[in-house]
Amino acid sequence: MTLSRNAITLLLIFSLSGCAWIRQNRVAEYSAEGSIENNIYTSARQSFRIRLPFLSPDSKLRDERPTSNTINLTIEDNLCREFIVAERPGFLGKDSLQSWVDKYIVEDLKRLGFKVEIKTVTTRNGTAIALRYRAPAAAPCSRTTETAGKRVETKLDADVAWYVYHRDGVFYRLIYTVGIGPAAPSLWYINREPVDEVLAQFAEGFEILAAK
Repeated sequence: MTLSRNAITLLLIFSLSGCAWIRQNRVAEYSAEGSIENNIYTSARQSFRIRLPFLSPDSKLRDERPTSNTINLTIEDNLCREFIVAERPGFLGKDSLQSWVDKYIVEDLKRLGFKVEIKTVTTRNGTAIALRYRAPAAAPCSRTTETAGKRVETKLDADVAWYVYHRDGVFYRLIYTVGIGPAAPSLWYINREPVDEVLAQFAEGFEILAAK
């Protein structure tokens, strides 16, 4: 049995439209002072904006403002993934960005026992310091197993990547955390790993603005 040319054309159209539908990056649930328009979040201070990554259906977004000029934006979905954009004031003083990150971030991570990979990357917002490490039992999700008739929840291990920027007296941190291992959930049309590649894609949609 063969398909007519019209039938093949229709199948291609529906297939492409289906892919477009399942790859939408709309947030299912959010609580935010910032605004979301055309799948782009803009902070309440209009100091940065970020294009939302492709998300699974049960996704959440929230922003928090511990102080008037500090913002913590968190995006999560049910693929055991967490994206964070953090903004807070601070000055480098006589330090370079690299030495500041080494002193105030990497040293703390190493004290916690993490083996941290560090490099400098060039992004649309200028230079950033990139970090990557693995953290046991630190994923944003858990797996449930049954032992001796009891349900036990254990955290998955995590792969974590950071970009740290400094602009006009403000630090910005982009952090991507993903649960890893055979128990981690997945969807064929959404990339979860490698962690540094997913963070780089996320950073492509990040733009530092002049605060208003």
